[in-house]
Amino acid sequence: MQTLTIEYVLDGSRPGYQFTTPTNGIGEAALKTIWRHAMPRGQGWGQFVGARSLKCFPLDGERQVAFSEVTVTDQTDESGRRGIRRAEIMLLDAETCPDALTLRLVMLPETVRDAANRLLTFWRWKRILDRAVPKMRRKNGQIVLAYPYTDPEAWRVVEAAMLTIATSRRLRALKGGPCACSLTTLALDHRDESALTAIPLALARSIKDVHVIDLSG
Repeated sequence: MQTLTIEYVLDGSRPGYQFTTPTNGIGEAALKTIWRHAMPRGQGWGQFVGARSLKCFPLDGERQVAFSEVTVTDQTDESGRRGIRRAEIMLLDAETCPDALTLRLVMLPETVRDAANRLLTFWRWKRILDRAVPKMRRKNGQIVLAYPYTDPEAWRVVEAAMLTIATSRRLRALKGGPCACSLTTLALDHRDESALTAIPLALARSIKDVHVIDLSG
C-alpha cells in the first residue's frame, strides 16, 4: 500500500501545495487525478480549522482507488490566511474499496454510528436512492447531503452517515447508480465533487442546480 502526502510548503520562492512524499512508481495520469481530487472543493476553509474530510475516488485508467484523509490545519500561508489543508492519501486496489469503507465505519464510536442511523430515516433513504438513479436530465446521479456544521466532533455523525450509505447493499445494487468509492464527507462546494458529497447546511442553502437532502431536523 503506497501513501502520499500533499502539504502547503512555505519554504522557497514559490510557496504552495506540493507532494512532500516520493511519487515513484505512480503513473502520470494517476498523479494528475490525485492532485485534482485529493482536496475537497470550496473556499473559506479558515472557518473550519480542525475539520477532517475523507475523500475516496477512483484513479483514471487504473484498478485502484485513492483514500484521501484531509485535515484543515491551523497553519497560515505567506499572507497570514488560515485554512491550509493537509492530505494523506493511500492507494488501494479497487476491489478492496468496500472493505476499506466498512472498516472506516466500524472504527467510529457506536454512539456516532447509532446517531447516523437515526438521521437516515425511511424517507431520507427513499430520496437518496431516488437521487442515485440517473435520470434523463441528471446523468451523474450525484447525491448531496447537508447538515449544520458546528465543530469537527459533531460532524463525525455525517461521516458515519456517508459511510453507511456508501457501504449499503441498496446503493450498490442500483444499476447505473453512483460509484460507492466516490465520496467526500465534507466539502464547501458540490461542483466537480464526488458522487456522494456532504456540505454544511449554511452553504447548501444556496445550491440551485442539485436537490440537496437535508439531514437535520
